[in-house]
Amino acid sequence: MKKTILFVALALAFNSLAQSVKGEQITYTYTKLPSNPVQPKPTNYISSVTAAYDVENQKLMAQYEADKAQAEADYQRDMADYPNKIKAADEKYEREMKAWNEKSTASKIIEKQVLNENNRPVKDYVPQPYRRTVSMPAMKTSYDYTSLASTYLFIDGLQKSAGNALNYTVTLQGYESTPARVVSEVKKESSRVNNVVTTVDVTYYHIEFTYRHPMSFRVTNAINQEIYAAAPAEFTEFKTYKGPATKTQPSMDISASVKAMEDKCLQDNLKVINHMINDRIGFERTEETFEMYYVKSKNESHNDIQDAFNAANLGFKMLGTNEAQGAMKLNEAIGIWNKALEESEIDNKKARIDKDITIAIYFNLLEAYFALRNTAAADEILKTMGRMDLSNRDKKQREAYEQAYMELKLRMAANGL
Repeated sequence: MKKTILFVALALAFNSLAQSVKGEQITYTYTKLPSNPVQPKPTNYISSVTAAYDVENQKLMAQYEADKAQAEADYQRDMADYPNKIKAADEKYEREMKAWNEKSTASKIIEKQVLNENNRPVKDYVPQPYRRTVSMPAMKTSYDYTSLASTYLFIDGLQKSAGNALNYTVTLQGYESTPARVVSEVKKESSRVNNVVTTVDVTYYHIEFTYRHPMSFRVTNAINQEIYAAAPAEFTEFKTYKGPATKTQPSMDISASVKAMEDKCLQDNLKVINHMINDRIGFERTEETFEMYYVKSKNESHNDIQDAFNAANLGFKMLGTNEAQGAMKLNEAIGIWNKALEESEIDNKKARIDKDITIAIYFNLLEAYFALRNTAAADEILKTMGRMDLSNRDKKQREAYEQAYMELKLRMAANGL
């Protein structure tokens, strides 16, 4: 729900008008209904990760191994032939030297001094054979796909089992990044010495590169009928990595940074996909944070409100582990709050349940009813608050709850509730 943004502001509003109203941030986990539930409701799912580039990687690796084998074969052939080449060079040199030695001294002098030729034989150079270097091809990263699936791909509310299961598959297209570059930025910095301010231009440098990891997903039923599939467009857009700024040129050895961003991008994208799947067809365990209110009074005249706070606090925290007991504690708090509202006098600032406390209780009830999916009771509160003279902050908070309940009603209707 997009209703948490006003909690701090709302708390400040209460405190500025009535110091007795206090708030405490509460975080709880509830089960969000799917927006497009699968019918009939499945009980099992299996998940997997594949990579579209693995076949290309295998081709590159096969060619690499073939090139290495050919290079080794060439080397071994050359090494076997090397003694023969040495022997042939030696024999040739001996023949040429014999012929040269048989020439007369006069002929040698004429060749050297008159014809400017030096025809003394030179032994042919026979290079030592060497293994041709075969470079490892640039391949996209392969992963432990089973571990990725078990860690990041799950459907809340379903069991991971193969029997009549939904098939949930993510296909990786491969991480990409542009070459890193050094970016400079000039900033003005001031210093004061003996009350004299000096401003100078200082150049800062940072490493920058862009990256992305496109991927797609597909969910099918047990007979391979497609239920949900997409290739999120946001994954095709390049994001920018900016390293820390320094006053000296940074090292261009950024292999660690690139690898870190590759891992983070993979994990983040898988989490986004898993949220999309669970939001649509799963019963997503969703974390919610809100501000719950109680009244602090010197004469303990609001102990009932404190009791309701304590019961609700326990109830919210139990929802994620024992929904039935959590609901029981929330209903206990709801009963106390509604009992207190019978004393509400919004026009009487001296009343035990004045306007500020009334509004605080209403917001507490709206959160409790949301967790229990009691939209009818929430509608009555929203209508009542709609007739009240609320501050702009309170109006925005009420509108946020209205939006949250509209979405809840749509999800409940989609699930036949």
